[in-house]
Amino acid sequence: MIKLICPKCMKPVPVPDDFTGTEVTCPNCMKTFDAPARYTPAVIADPAPAAPPPIPASQTPAAIVPPTLPFAPEPRMSPETASDKPVPPPGFVPPSPPVAPPPHGAPPGLVLAASTPSAAVPELPGGYTHAYGITISPKVIIWLPAVLLTITLFCTFFRWTGSYLGGHPVYSQSLWQAVFAGVSRNFALEKSMQVSTAWLNNIPSDWLLLVPSFFLLMFAAGIAWADRGFRGVDPQRFPPITRIWPWRKALIGALASLAFLLINIQSLKGFGMERAIRDMVRENSELTKARENAAGKPADLDEIQYREETEMRKYNLERTGWQDLALTCNLLAIVTVFLSIPLEKRGNKPPPKIVLHY
Repeated sequence: MIKLICPKCMKPVPVPDDFTGTEVTCPNCMKTFDAPARYTPAVIADPAPAAPPPIPASQTPAAIVPPTLPFAPEPRMSPETASDKPVPPPGFVPPSPPVAPPPHGAPPGLVLAASTPSAAVPELPGGYTHAYGITISPKVIIWLPAVLLTITLFCTFFRWTGSYLGGHPVYSQSLWQAVFAGVSRNFALEKSMQVSTAWLNNIPSDWLLLVPSFFLLMFAAGIAWADRGFRGVDPQRFPPITRIWPWRKALIGALASLAFLLINIQSLKGFGMERAIRDMVRENSELTKARENAAGKPADLDEIQYREETEMRKYNLERTGWQDLALTCNLLAIVTVFLSIPLEKRGNKPPPKIVLHY
């Protein structure tokens, strides 16, 4: 455990040894700062000088002759000539560069120069010839939850289900229309579709699941944008959010996950327009009477079920791409918000990277 001084509020902050070198949050002012890494000094001992060779007793100091150098020592350069290129001593021959053995099957006498270290290419694992890497940038990940949740809310204003004729929607319904039991109609194509419209007066409302999911998405998107927009603001200025601010990312993930669950439950049950058409077909007087007469007869019940499915196919009910886009963005927002938590704790470490070898 080490004690640091918060650069924001100038108060002592105890930091565990495991968090040194990472970004930590001050418990006093709730602001983050980089904790320095622990310094471990190391002493490098100087090498002991080599002992001079012993002098034989028969030799006197006057008889000792200094060894003869193979060439004259290089003269010292004066300050005026220090910038000039040094002159090699007489008789100096530069060594030849190393050569590599010729490849298998090369003609006799072929010699290849060895490549320099700067041109060396890192070796790939055995059996692979290519590598492709994707870097997970924390600067991008931390912005994705707010952007993706905003796109999810934007998609709720467009149709999620519809009844089509020749690729054009005759009846369609968005999530907001499903809350208020409404539907969009194309009166020009409605006459050409030649199906019953009795279900239009019996559309149920889906407010029980959709209204809570809307509020959850709004709160999650609002907190996500506040996390990005008010990062430099002292949270102590707003006492109601001081306690929950350190847990804001987990809160965003929990709200987005609950909204994703409620919308998927409603999608499995069917939206109001889909349920109204399904109920109208099932409650058809002719099919109801035939179902009563076929009680206990599996073969007859299969025929009645086939007639119901045939009648349902006349409406060409389809889910739209807006629903797929909204659910995909909601799921990606959940993944990225939980992924940003460990990425922010990495501090100054290099971002993680996914490498594909093939």
